[in-house]
Amino acid sequence: MADETLTEARENREDIIRIQGDIKLIHTKLDNHITHLSQKIDTIYKIVWTVSVMVLGLILKSVYAMM
Repeated sequence: MADETLTEARENREDIIRIQGDIKLIHTKLDNHITHLSQKIDTIYKIVWTVSVMVLGLILKSVYAMM
């Protein structure tokens, strides 16, 4: 009876260690994905700001030409 309890406890401990390793791996992968997504979003914001400034410049040029 004690051997069964000891074996079960050892198996539970191994399962917990395996699950903790899986959680660390998932956490690392999520960090990598979040970093890449953040970089892509920053690039999109830069493009949007550039296009916005160009459009504003064209609008100002059109207003100036009308005067």
